This record gives sequence, structure tokens and C-alpha cells, in this order.
Amino acid sequence: MPDHDHLTPVERFLGLFTRVMPGEGRCVAILTMQAFTLMLAYYLIRPVREALILTEGTAELRSYAVGVQAVLLILILPIYGQLVRRVATNRVFQVVMGFFALNLIAFHVIGSLGVRFSFAFFVWASIFAVMAVTQFWAFATDLLDVGTGTRLFGVIAVGVSGGAWAGASLASVGFAAIGPYGLMLAAAGVLVLSIILCEVARRTVHSDRRQRIEATPGSDGMAQRWLGGIAVVGRSRYLIGIAALVVLVNWITSTGDYVMTNWLADVARERSPGDPAAYIGAFMGRYCSTITLIGFLIQLLLVSRIINAAGLARALLVTPIAILAGFCLIGLVPAFAVLQSVLVVQRSLDYSLLNTTRSALLLPTTREEKYQAKTAIDTLFYRLGDLLASLGVFIGLRLVDDARVQFVWLAIVLAATMTVVAWLIGREYRRRFAPAASRSASGGLRLDGRQAAAVQ
Repeated sequence: MPDHDHLTPVERFLGLFTRVMPGEGRCVAILTMQAFTLMLAYYLIRPVREALILTEGTAELRSYAVGVQAVLLILILPIYGQLVRRVATNRVFQVVMGFFALNLIAFHVIGSLGVRFSFAFFVWASIFAVMAVTQFWAFATDLLDVGTGTRLFGVIAVGVSGGAWAGASLASVGFAAIGPYGLMLAAAGVLVLSIILCEVARRTVHSDRRQRIEATPGSDGMAQRWLGGIAVVGRSRYLIGIAALVVLVNWITSTGDYVMTNWLADVARERSPGDPAAYIGAFMGRYCSTITLIGFLIQLLLVSRIINAAGLARALLVTPIAILAGFCLIGLVPAFAVLQSVLVVQRSLDYSLLNTTRSALLLPTTREEKYQAKTAIDTLFYRLGDLLASLGVFIGLRLVDDARVQFVWLAIVLAATMTVVAWLIGREYRRRFAPAASRSASGGLRLDGRQAAAVQ
């Protein structure tokens, strides 16, 4: 148990949400702020991405950009793998974010000269979206040991939710005030701040809390040089399971989005026949705001408590079971309001609890698994879920008459599969945690009974 007489005011406040040890408050605060600035930067340019592609291009062009992004990720991953092997651990995040910041400055200059680049910027922004958060969590899992990371990730991830909310709120005001190219420059400045915070965070972590898992020897073969993180994932059933989980959750999410938007179009034509576009716009604004707010509250109030009380392996099962129960409810009560409520809960849990537990799963892994495998999982495998959903929609619309109902039952099957995969990952995590915990303890940090239970 922590000695409350030696806790700082910040640590006592953080103790309301999770177990904090003396000396950890500054580190948690810096990492939370680092996550906040990173998401703030992305959400400042997210509306720019959409505005440019839809005004300079078309919705059809936007759909093609998703496919181009997937191809580029296959080419980028081996280059990224070379970077991870050549650059010091604490510099990977800084190098990658520095590269993206320079890109934003270049886009600002080019756009100010009147050159149109909506397609290129949409592809770039989509890659940045998946790379940015991945790099942060790779850095955090490489910085903190298993016991410390499991306790603190739930609170640190509040910065992700808070940054997303703040960025989305500021972007609407900033778009009118400084325009799309001004927002690019502002986002570049925020990224520079996140780079500075990265170095500060590294210095604030006590040596007893640092990660000590070494790289797997003999892993730099020809296959890995060509395939990067894909090869790292392929040689570990644990990582294959995490990749499968990501594919499934994104497949379910994209399928649910199709059902909702398809249904929403009918509702809009019925309720607002004169201007269905305005109805859809207002609905989506409320829908996204509700998801962001609920996700933030879950992250702040529940995530750390669920992980500490149930353990990481059991906490991983909460989201799949909730998704399965939700789609079963839609199958039994096929109403648009039920669908909307289920998808709000699903996305809120995905953005908060599931993202935090998925990141914590990488704590007892090697450095190359933290950086290369996680980047491959959160980029290429993430987009694979989108592609499978698109393929499912294409086939389903041509094979069945009432595709909307069939897609709900498809989501039920996928959610059941996802639950089984999450259970298998949790079992493998328990097996892997034992040696990592021994290394944490040997470094001077002893886990008490509640802390040990929290990572099981």
C-alpha cells in the first residue's frame, strides 16, 4: 500500500482513480499531457482532411484513398522497422513525430501557394492518425514495467480522450478563424510540444519502474527486413491473437456504421423530407459528441478501476461481451434508437477500455514487438478490418434482399468470435506475465497482492 504521507497533491488526486505510488505523479502527468497534445494535433487536422477531400474531390475519391493508404502502409512498415533497429528507444517517437510535424509545415506552405493536394493529404492524415497513437503507446510500454504500466495506463489514457475532445472542439472554431492551412501549422506546433514532453517523461520515470525486457536474439532475418512488423506478428501466436482482435473489432465497427448510415438515410427522408442532409448532419454531430463524452467519462472513472479490480485479462473481455450483447439486442429489437444506443456504447468502450487494455497487453513483450508489431497491428491489420467490412457490404448487397438484418447477424457472429479470441489472448497474457513480473520485482519494485491480481 502506498504511504499517503509521502504522496504529493497530484498523486493524491490521481489516487482517486487508480493506485499511485510515491514518485509516480509527475511521470503520469507528463505522459498524460503527451497523449493529450498528440490527439489534440490530430483532431485539429481531422476536419481539414474531410473538408479538402469533399470540396476539392468527391466521396468516391475518398473511398479510393482508403485503399491507397492500405497499400502505402505495406511499403512503410519495413522502412519503419529499419528505423526502430537503428534509433535509440527514447528517440523513435521523437523521430516519427518530427517527420510528421515537418510534413504539416510543408503542406501549410504548399496550400498557401494555392496548390491542391486533397487526395494526398487525406491519405497522409489517415496514416498519421493510426501511427501517432501507436507510437505513443509503444513508447509508454517500452518505458514502464508491467506492474506500473498496468496500474497507470487507465489514467494516462485519459489524455487520449481529453485531447480528442479538445481538438474536435477547437477545430470547429479554428477552421473559421485561421482556415485549413492555419490549422495545419497549429497542429505542427502542438506536435513539437509532444516531442519535448516525450523527453521529459523519459527522465521522470524512476529506475525501479522502468521496463527491462530485452529483444529476442536472432530476429533480424530477411523476412523481417522485407515485411517489418508483419513478420514480427507472424512468428508469435500472442501477437497474432491481438492482430485478429483488432481486425474483428474494426470489421464489426465498420459493419455497424454501414447499418446505421443506411438506416439513418431512411429516417432522414421520413422525418425531414425537405432537407434530409441537414437532419443527417445534426444527428451525426450529436452522435459523435455523445461517443466522445461517454468515452472520456469511462476512461476517467471506470477503466483503471475495472483493470485493477478484474485484472487485465478479464477487463479485455468486457468490450467483446458488451458488443455481443448489444447486437443480440438489436437482433431481437430491430429499432433505430436501439441501434444508435448500442453503437454509442460499443464505440465508447472501444476508444477507452479496449484501447487501454490492448496497449497494456504489449507490456510483457520485447522492444521490437512493442514498436514494430504494434505499429503493424494498429495500421495494416486495423485497415484490414475496414477492407473486410467493405467486401462484406459489396457481397451482401448482391446476395440477400434484407441486407440490413443480415449484417446485424454477421456482427453477432463476429462479436462471438472476438470474445473467444479475447479469452485466448488473456490466457496467453497470464502465461507471459510471470517472468515479466519477476524482472519487475528483481529491479526493486515489489508487487503486492492487489497489484499482482490487477495484471492477471
